[in-house]
Amino acid sequence: MPSKKIDITSKFSIELQDISNKLKQLENGRIYEISGAQMDGYLATNISQLKKMLAHLIYKIEYGTDSITDDLSELLDKIKL
Repeated sequence: MPSKKIDITSKFSIELQDISNKLKQLENGRIYEISGAQMDGYLATNISQLKKMLAHLIYKIEYGTDSITDDLSELLDKIKL
């Protein structure tokens, strides 16, 4: 088995968790049309958000940009100085 070039699951754990949470909300019927709660948002809005999340993650992977975890680590390192 070839070795990994990048551990996407670890590097982008926050982004993947956000996507997972959005999918879980949809799976559980957390959409305005079903729940009646405006905070859940319409199905179309949730799908649009999910598409943006996936596109943003793919962009980060393809162009080697920092993950949210990387950005937070960098900020914390600056604070420690």
